Amino acid sequence: MKTRILTSILIILVVLFPILYGGWLLEALGVAIVLCGTYEWLHALPNYSRWGIPVQIFVSVFLLFLPVVWIQFPNLVFPFVALGVVVVWSLPIFCPSFEEQDCFAVLAFMLIIGLAYLCMQILIFVEHRYLWTLCFATYGSDTGAYFSGRFFGKHKMIERISPKKTWEGFVGGWIFGFLLSWGMSFVYGASLNPALNLAICILAPVFAELGDLCFSTFKRTYQIKDFSNLLPGHGGILDRVDSLLMNFLLFGILYSIL
Repeated sequence: MKTRILTSILIILVVLFPILYGGWLLEALGVAIVLCGTYEWLHALPNYSRWGIPVQIFVSVFLLFLPVVWIQFPNLVFPFVALGVVVVWSLPIFCPSFEEQDCFAVLAFMLIIGLAYLCMQILIFVEHRYLWTLCFATYGSDTGAYFSGRFFGKHKMIERISPKKTWEGFVGGWIFGFLLSWGMSFVYGASLNPALNLAICILAPVFAELGDLCFSTFKRTYQIKDFSNLLPGHGGILDRVDSLLMNFLLFGILYSIL
């Protein structure tokens, strides 16, 4: 418990200023998440030791340059993404150790993290205070679900994926995540789009739970407890940002239509 608390304090110290001030600090944090996340996701695959480093370098470069192409050369986004897909999809033909299931796991990661990273660019260059709402909703939901499930949880949610999650925890997490994000946004949200901000407050706690379940499904499939041991007591980077990554996708959807 002491290790977990100390790690939590360190995490807060590292991410506090990027989240508060945005800009290049938030971009640097995004780069760190992409690089660490790429290593953790690929390292979870059984055959990683046989092909890991070259594929990891290719995926990392692809993801880091994706927002550059999107911002500077928007007409080249499709050929850039398509070429990345073609390269990875073709690898099992020329590299027998890179099996078909590895191929699709890597393509899924490129799609998920690539889209989330693009959504993060909107937060960086347009208005990073939406990230505050996302964080309050995401981690408020996580906290509310933990305590609601612990004290009131009786009905299992999806036991085959996450045996400890209950519907009572889910409802409690949604209520606390919504109230915390909505209440705190009154402090800083005067210049934000009220419809977009409210939609985030309502939907982000739900998507946070969905993100946690999606990443838990991946870990169960590949029989790992945590993505890595980078954060003692907390697992890996992806273990800490799984719900937030899903909410980046939610933000991208809402931003596009509202």
